[in-house]
Amino acid sequence: MFSRNIRIYPLYKFFFNMLIIGPVLVPFMLFKGLSYSQIMLLQSISAVSVIVFEVPTGAIADKFSRRISLFLSGWFCASGLILYIAFESFYLFAVAEILFGLGLTLMSGADSAIIYETLVKQGRKKDYQRIEGRAQFYIFLGQAFGSVISGFLYKYNPFLPFWISVVNIMVATFLALGFIEVTRERSEHHYWKHIFLSFGVAVKTPRILWAVCCAALMGFVIRVGYWLYQPYFAAVDLDVAWYGVIFFGFNIVAAFSSHTLVARFSNTRPRKILLTLGMLMSMSFLLPILFMAKWAIALIALQQIVRGLYRPVMRFYVNHQVQDSHRATVISTVSLVANLSFAILSPFVGMLLDLQGTTVSYTFVGLVATIGTLLLYLLRKRQKLVAEQV
Repeated sequence: MFSRNIRIYPLYKFFFNMLIIGPVLVPFMLFKGLSYSQIMLLQSISAVSVIVFEVPTGAIADKFSRRISLFLSGWFCASGLILYIAFESFYLFAVAEILFGLGLTLMSGADSAIIYETLVKQGRKKDYQRIEGRAQFYIFLGQAFGSVISGFLYKYNPFLPFWISVVNIMVATFLALGFIEVTRERSEHHYWKHIFLSFGVAVKTPRILWAVCCAALMGFVIRVGYWLYQPYFAAVDLDVAWYGVIFFGFNIVAAFSSHTLVARFSNTRPRKILLTLGMLMSMSFLLPILFMAKWAIALIALQQIVRGLYRPVMRFYVNHQVQDSHRATVISTVSLVANLSFAILSPFVGMLLDLQGTTVSYTFVGLVATIGTLLLYLLRKRQKLVAEQV
């Protein structure tokens, strides 16, 4: 019976993530009259809304229903996109980001929790990274071809990629109703006490605390990397017609990473992989600035290796550390911290772009990635030393 969840999961993930607006989103926002500072401020607002909603919505998935949480997620995300299509007001765009943030938090934690618990029920827990990686593979493959198409659609009508993305989200919304809730341990505590106890699990468990710190770093550098693509393309004088082709290549690399590298390193310690991903992010910002040329865009593709590996590895790492009753809420806590770091630092990056340009912005993010990865390595060593002493 629960095998249906395994069949639906990749389809649900595919359609929910088939937002083919990636290559044209920044040009679209500039077309709507926004500056880089306003664009990054909107992303900060989105991140803050995720911070506000992340843990409460995770608790809804834990205490009530994973399936309904995923169903509501699609409605809010689709509403946010429609506001972007229909209006040209910064304030309504802010409302759109809040709606989209609410939608993402309703999905965050609930999606991976329902598939992880299904696999545990079937005695297939070790298959989690493979299944998650395979789902990511199809997402990246779809986004690769969608990226090329979106450029042509945008040339014809700037709104077409957005309407197609709305349709894809709604398909995922109704697919979510096909999930079967897994019989699991539920928290016996009241809603707010459940949230408080889940925070305690995150803080008091050393491995999860390390994951929270890692999420703070990676949540910022991975997300801000996307918003820095277009400024670099403009700095090396790349014609906008090539944006879709570049995104196609980026998504192919991410697909390869999620399909092949996740399986290749499935037996490697997750923390070791995550530290390596931190160094790859550092290189992806610093090396392109050293060369500053069209061919150096290939170096930015290092970020796509991180995109493919990060989610399956981090989700498996966190899922493995917590009980069913707190699973979605703890996962949401990790995501909350990732969004908090992005909310704090992204407006600063937007101001750097407007005032100092691409080179300074890339250098700043690259240094954050380098120093942050070093601190994570030192924290890991410290935790191992304390564990040995105990």
